[in-house]
Amino acid sequence: MKVVYGHTDSIYVSIDSIDKAQEAVKVIENEVRKKFPNVLGLKQHPVVLEFEKYYQTLGVGTTKNRNAGLITWEDGVYLDEPKFTMTGFTAKRVSVTPLEKEVQTNALKLWVGLASEKEVVAYLNQVYLSIIAGKYSKEKLVKRSRLKEGRFMIQCPECKRKYHMKDAVNYKVCGENEGRAGTHKCGTSFKSFLTVEGKKPSIASGLAGVLYVWQHTDLDFDDSYLYLKAKYVNKTYTHPLTKEVREVEYVSGNIMSDFDGFIPDWEHYAEQVVKKAKPIFLAMNWELSSIRTGRIQTSLTEWF
Repeated sequence: MKVVYGHTDSIYVSIDSIDKAQEAVKVIENEVRKKFPNVLGLKQHPVVLEFEKYYQTLGVGTTKNRNAGLITWEDGVYLDEPKFTMTGFTAKRVSVTPLEKEVQTNALKLWVGLASEKEVVAYLNQVYLSIIAGKYSKEKLVKRSRLKEGRFMIQCPECKRKYHMKDAVNYKVCGENEGRAGTHKCGTSFKSFLTVEGKKPSIASGLAGVLYVWQHTDLDFDDSYLYLKAKYVNKTYTHPLTKEVREVEYVSGNIMSDFDGFIPDWEHYAEQVVKKAKPIFLAMNWELSSIRTGRIQTSLTEWF
């Protein structure tokens, strides 16, 4: 028996069968209990080891708490067919695009299903080239995010006056055009403002797309929004704090039709294929560039 991976309160070991695993758990549990006796005289010893899952195959990433595999036995029950599971990969996050979730999940399933490097590369290269050619579904590229009020409300560090970012673009200093005759105007530059959560505002990706929409259209959002990285938009938006005029790279909307007429940044999304496959390729010491080319370097002479 060899320990191949472990984190928090779990260890993963290489062992021949479920019967041997059950025997090994009891042996280990007894040895641990000898080191840590039940000095309080509890009805049940506080050290209890459990054999939870048996993997047909297990792929372990180079980053802590990242693995994927096919389970054939779980909690005392033999499964009718292997069950795919993954831990620590971004495909499990709600915030990723359908493209990212689909590509990483499929690549992981190929990996733990013992597909060859050639087969994994062939799948990823096919998706990569499809995106580069602009033949991939736009619906799978759009990402959803929450419209958290705390990210859009900013506050003056001096007088504590609050502004919404959609309005802040109209002012250069705090209190501008708001004071009455004889009243004090704060005059603090917006460059020093923080969000009401006390964080430095980060104007990027989806947030930049929302600002563009607010500044140039009548569209508004409820509690969430969609956004897409686009090319050739040929429009600008104004940074609400620095007043810098920036080229639009991201556009936002509520439904897919809001993105009609916008061309996705196909190169950007194609590179997401490489990014999502990277954990597998690092673990296997495979060359990432093969995803783009579809060719696997087999010898040094291929470079010449």
